[in-house]
Amino acid sequence: MTIFSDNLDNQTDIKLLQISDMHLFDTIDKQLVGVNTEQSFLSVLQLAKDHCWPPDLIFLTGDLSQDGSDASYERLNEHLKALNIPCYLLPGNHDTPDKLADLFNHPSVSYQPFLHHGPWLFAFLNSETPGEEGGSLDDAEVTALEREIKRHPTKNVLICLHHQLQTINSPWLDTMAVRNPDRLVNLLSDYPKIRGVIHGHIHQAFESQIADKPVYGVPSTCFQFKPLSKNFAIDTIPPGFRWLRLSSNGAIKTDIIRLQESPVNLDKNSAGY
Repeated sequence: MTIFSDNLDNQTDIKLLQISDMHLFDTIDKQLVGVNTEQSFLSVLQLAKDHCWPPDLIFLTGDLSQDGSDASYERLNEHLKALNIPCYLLPGNHDTPDKLADLFNHPSVSYQPFLHHGPWLFAFLNSETPGEEGGSLDDAEVTALEREIKRHPTKNVLICLHHQLQTINSPWLDTMAVRNPDRLVNLLSDYPKIRGVIHGHIHQAFESQIADKPVYGVPSTCFQFKPLSKNFAIDTIPPGFRWLRLSSNGAIKTDIIRLQESPVNLDKNSAGY
């Protein structure tokens, strides 16, 4: 059964896929933690086609590339254009925002700050911080977000970024969260129409709340980090993606779908990359 079957749900809902942390390289044969990231990404994409197709929108929440190469972005661009689904991207700590702005400017594959779609406003924040694995938010960008919310007071808002805003009880990853989340967290408290936050970076399913608003992390399309781990550790759970169904009243339905198996050559004993 297809999750997005409209004979089961409200046809006005927005059907959304979140795909994240692909870590693609300049060539298709390279591996990270024993995983061919290109093949794993394409396997997750096929999984989405098998279970959640067609979505209205696809959001890719950072670490699109591992090496920041033009070749990795150009290949991703071609993969996404072939889907004929509007795709929106944002940068992770391994990405180069300027390259994303230059290379992803096609009507169906875009890097932009805001998207208005029906009764929803989607905000794509850049938390990439040059030379750092952790994230930060530019004050001007948060100001622009608040201004956009005020301009469209009836719209539901979903905030999308790469780095997590809060600790996830995994000490090594907690050092790589957004280091200055306070202004954005205050917006979540101040504006009831902000309905939730999605992010990448943590390579695992995660659900929490900030100011009574849901916060969702997502698995990587390649390898996963072991939850609640003090130090870097690889989990054996398979890659996957998140689907979301957004209603006009602001309600969010969501879940994770995973491949049946982890990549064959996954280096379970890796100490980092």
